[in-house]
Amino acid sequence: MKWKYRCTSRCLAAVLITIVVTFGAQAIAQSKSWPDAFPKKGADGVPESVDKLTIAVDSWGTNDLNPWALTSVSFLGDYYNLRLMMQDPNGDLAAAWATEVDQTEEGLTFKLNPKATFADGTPADAEAVKQNLEGFMGKYVEQGGYDAPLWNSAKANEFIDSVKVISPTEVFVKTKGPKPTFMWNLGGNGYHLYWYGNPKRLLQGPKAYFENAVGGGPYVIQKWDAGNRIVFERREDFWADYSHWHKPQAKTMEILTVKDPAARFALLKSRQADIVYNLPWALAKRLDRSEDGVRGVNPGKKNVWTQTYKANGMLTMTFGCPIQHREAAKPAGRKDQAGVEIPKWEVAEICKDHPTLDKRVRRALNLAIDKRALSAGPHFGFSTPIGSIFHAGSFGSRPEKVNNPSPYDLEEAKRLLKEAGYENGFTMEGHFGQFAGRPGIPEAADFIASSWEKLGVKMTWKEHDPSDFVRGFRAGVFSWVPVNLQTWGRQDHSGVQISWYHATSGYVGMYNDKIEDLYFDIISTFDPEAMKQKLALLEDEVLALEETFPLYGMSLVNAYTDRVLAHPTVEFSPHFKHYDLVLLKK
Repeated sequence: MKWKYRCTSRCLAAVLITIVVTFGAQAIAQSKSWPDAFPKKGADGVPESVDKLTIAVDSWGTNDLNPWALTSVSFLGDYYNLRLMMQDPNGDLAAAWATEVDQTEEGLTFKLNPKATFADGTPADAEAVKQNLEGFMGKYVEQGGYDAPLWNSAKANEFIDSVKVISPTEVFVKTKGPKPTFMWNLGGNGYHLYWYGNPKRLLQGPKAYFENAVGGGPYVIQKWDAGNRIVFERREDFWADYSHWHKPQAKTMEILTVKDPAARFALLKSRQADIVYNLPWALAKRLDRSEDGVRGVNPGKKNVWTQTYKANGMLTMTFGCPIQHREAAKPAGRKDQAGVEIPKWEVAEICKDHPTLDKRVRRALNLAIDKRALSAGPHFGFSTPIGSIFHAGSFGSRPEKVNNPSPYDLEEAKRLLKEAGYENGFTMEGHFGQFAGRPGIPEAADFIASSWEKLGVKMTWKEHDPSDFVRGFRAGVFSWVPVNLQTWGRQDHSGVQISWYHATSGYVGMYNDKIEDLYFDIISTFDPEAMKQKLALLEDEVLALEETFPLYGMSLVNAYTDRVLAHPTVEFSPHFKHYDLVLLKK
C-alpha cells in the first residue's frame, strides 16, 4: 500500500489540487464551496492590498520563535516559516513547500516548489529540508548551542531514520518502519505542527536566530513583544501562488494577546481589532452567523458577524488512581515495545483506598452527568456530547461512537454508589486547566460538581495555569490524583491521538497490556482499512476500563467587524487559522 498526493502544474497556477490516493488525507465531510463562493482580492471592488489587519487572540501558544526549540504549539509559525504541506480551507491536503509527496512503507519522497525561497534570498531547497529534519532530531544541538533535549526531538527520532537529498527539489525521508501518520505528525497537515525554518539562520544558534528570524513564509517579523504583540510585514516577493496560499492582502498583520474575553470583544466593537479569536459563547449566540449563508463570508447585515470551528477539541474525565495502582503492581524494570523503561510508580497517599478505585463508583459518577444538558445549557449549544475518545470526523473515528454519549441515569448512579458502600457520598478533589482556544471547561467543572452533589459527592476543583497543567502531566504529577478534566486540540487522524493511551504517554492515558500491544501494532499498520479496525479495538478496550469518559467536543467562535469581507478557514480544526487569506474593505 502506498499513497501519493500530487499538485500539478495547473495547481501551481492557483487551481485547486487533486488527491490521487490518500491515507485518510481528510475523512471529514466538509462543504466544498471554497474557493468559488469567496470574494477575491483585486476583483469586484475588493482591494488588491490593504494597509493593516488586526487580530485579538486569547493566546498564540508558546512564545518560542525558533522551530527547532519549540516547547509547544504556536500558530505564529504559519506566517513566517514553512510547512511541507498544509490543509486548504476545505480541509484537504494541499501543497505548501512541497508540491507532491509519495509515501511507501519505506519512507516519503517530497518534491519541492522550485520557486521557494527564504526571506533573505536563500533558496528553500531539498538541503534545507534535510537540515531542518536533522535539526528536529537534535543533530545540531552542540554546534548550534541549543538546549537538549529539544521538544521536537522525541517524535522526529521515533519516525526518521535518515534523510537523503536526491536533487535541489527532491528529498527522500527514510522512516523507521512504516509510519502512516508521518504527515499528521511532521508534515504539516496535523494540529501539532513542525515548522521548517531557514537553516542558514538556525545553525547560528538560538540567540542569533532570535535576532533575525527570517523564514520562508508570506510575512517577516517586524515587531515582537513576547506574550503580548507581534507585527508581521508582508513579503512582496513571496513565491507561492496557490489558491490557498499566496501573497496576503494585508501589508501588515498585527496579532494581540488579550486574555480577558470582554476586553477582546470591546476591541472588536470599537473597531480596534478586525477579528477576535475565541469569543465567549454567551456573546456569540446573539450575533449573526455566517453559517446561515456561506460559512466564512460576511452575511452583509452591517453588524459584527461570526463563524464557528467545529469539533476543535474535546474534554474527557479521567480517573488517575486506578492507573497508578495498576502501574505500581508491575514488576520493576518493565520495558515497553520500543525498549523504553516504564517507571514503577509509588501510589500517592490520596489514592490509597480511594472510592474511585471501585469501577461502580466511576460508572456512577459518569452516569450522574447529563452531557446533553451541559451542552445545551452552560455551553449555549456550542459543544457536542460525544461517546468517543476520537474527534468527530477524524480518520478512524466511528459515528456510532462519536454521536452516542453515555446515558444520564441518576437513579442507577445512586444505586451503584449504595452497592459500593458510598450511599452517603464522599469528598473528592479534581484538577483542570482552561486552555486557550478551548472554551467551556470551567463551566463544565461547575456543572459536574453540581451534578455530583445529587449523589452526596462533594467536589472541589483546582484550576491550574494550562502550561503548568501540561507540564504536570508530562512529569506524572496529575497521574497521582483521583480525577482530571483533560483536553487536547483536534487530531484529524486518530492514529495520532492514540499516543495518549500507552505507558510512556505524557497524559493520563488509560491503558492495559492489551491496549499497549494494540498501540504498537496500530502505529506500524500501513493499510488504512486494517488500521481503522485496530483503532476500533483499541477504543473499545479503553472505554471498557471505565477510567476515562468522553464528555463533549468543543467548538470555537471567531468574530469579525463588518470591515472583514471573508475568512476562508478549516471548518473542523482549531489550528489552521488562515489569517493570510482574510479579505477586507479599505
